[in-house]
Amino acid sequence: MKDIETLLKVTERPQDYSDEEIRLLMEDAEMKAYYELMVSAETGFALREGRRRQCDELLEDKNSDSSPGDKNPSPASILLKMAALFIGVLLLSGIAYAGYRMAVGEAGEAPSESPSAKWMTEKPASPQEAIRTFENEELQEILQVLSDHYRVGLVFHSEQSRHIRLYTKWDTTAPLQQMIERLNGFEKVNLRLIDNHIIVE
Repeated sequence: MKDIETLLKVTERPQDYSDEEIRLLMEDAEMKAYYELMVSAETGFALREGRRRQCDELLEDKNSDSSPGDKNPSPASILLKMAALFIGVLLLSGIAYAGYRMAVGEAGEAPSESPSAKWMTEKPASPQEAIRTFENEELQEILQVLSDHYRVGLVFHSEQSRHIRLYTKWDTTAPLQQMIERLNGFEKVNLRLIDNHIIVE
């Protein structure tokens, strides 16, 4: 915060600082970013500043007959102080916003989650959701579901095997080989897992 105050003082009264002090201040990347933000804000307020000066000149013309030692401040000086206060608040808000943008990222988007982070935040399936029951379904339908889930090929060497009807349960979190062994426990079912393919004899 002390560096920001110094930067504000340097921009207001650069003549009070040596070239070396200014150079050292601007070598800091954060201070340089704050300075660029201040320059952008100042450019944005340039038009408003020109209008404010016109108002001040009009007010000074009207109050030119007041004595210089008058204790009551002129409306022009009040307006000047209010404008300075307004610009100061906007400037500090801009600096705070720039700091926030630097912390969050240039694009203004929250950092994207890595696939592993996403996987860790997903709710795991409950034991009831992980079990699928096949009731009187044909072997080809059961194996097609397994093939899609495990992303393996499916080859039938016997047309009769396609239409065998089974009642069985499948734990979707278990490895494919475990389900193949379970299905091989049925009569007339002969399955093998070869080269990423379920082979039905």
